[in-house]
Amino acid sequence: MPFQTKTTTKSSASITSNTTRLLISLVVGENHPAYQWAKKQSDSVNAFGHIGTHIDCYTKVPQYSHYTTGTIVVDCTQTMPSIDAIEKLDIAGKSLVLFTANLEKNSYGTPEYGKADTTLDSDVLDAILDKRPAFIVIDSYGIGAHGDEHISFDKRCEDNDCFVIENVVLNQQTASNLTQLDIQFDVTGASTGKRCEVTAVLSNMEQQ
Repeated sequence: MPFQTKTTTKSSASITSNTTRLLISLVVGENHPAYQWAKKQSDSVNAFGHIGTHIDCYTKVPQYSHYTTGTIVVDCTQTMPSIDAIEKLDIAGKSLVLFTANLEKNSYGTPEYGKADTTLDSDVLDAILDKRPAFIVIDSYGIGAHGDEHISFDKRCEDNDCFVIENVVLNQQTASNLTQLDIQFDVTGASTGKRCEVTAVLSNMEQQ
């Protein structure tokens, strides 16, 4: 498939020289328990697509393999957003980034990571999809509870041409300075989980 790109940044901050690019994809090494789990599955090709940072594509894939989007970040470190919180957001064509701090606090693949409640209420998801974001991006295992709800929530997003990217690496500083995301992935991969490279564009980020 030819390389395709899409930019959806009409109402986002413009890129200037006063920015920093930071890779926020989580790459899982061979010694990680998640990698070993995937390796042992009968359908290991599909399993490998669902570890680390990936985009779930159960019923369709995005039109392009490269997107640059504006971002709206919601702090979910205390609670997941309500409908009232969503109604105030201008997220059409952008990436809605849900910063939960789950990965930062609990580390990817641990029991604590899987037990953290980072799920959206069904009516809140409807409110989000009504606003037509391009992506929902989360630093956790997903926006629905493990199992059937996880998959059904992702499929509802796909029905609305919105796609969920899971397990990105975020902290408070990155989330606070995030203005854009650069997202690249292989739409032709056999797994329903498409491994992707996500780069954050940060403005006015203080250097450590």
